[in-house]
Amino acid sequence: MSIAQDFRTRAKHRGLTPWQLIQKIGRLEREADNRTCLMVEMATQIDELTAERNQLEEQLDTAAIDLSTALDDLRISRQETARTQDALTATQAQLANATAVSDLPQNVATQPIPIVDRFGNGPVIRIGASPLATTDPVQVPATWTRDADEDTEPLPAA
Repeated sequence: MSIAQDFRTRAKHRGLTPWQLIQKIGRLEREADNRTCLMVEMATQIDELTAERNQLEEQLDTAAIDLSTALDDLRISRQETARTQDALTATQAQLANATAVSDLPQNVATQPIPIVDRFGNGPVIRIGASPLATTDPVQVPATWTRDADEDTEPLPAA
């Protein structure tokens, strides 16, 4: 039996003529080609979407790393800000203490004025009347001279 006879037999059993069978086979081949093209198009779209998803995942990973770095920098910046604020507060307190001016007493007249006795040996005398004052610069008071034997030592004989 040939292929043509086989087709005829099958066509007769199903009630299709050979021409109808060829038309049906052609239509089925075109539908199969269309579906193949659709599958290729869908596979291409899937590949493109997979590539886009991978790119977005990389961007998300990069953004997560950048975010963690920024959070670390912010945490360090907050610590430095707190330390700076503490130092500033301490400096302000120290400056306030250094520049503080106390109020004068309200009633100055009631406070005793201390009297210092600088001249314990007697009344104040004029410099010219002092016993140590000399009018002749050549004359030196006897109390200012020294004896020859007091402060000198004889040199040993060699």
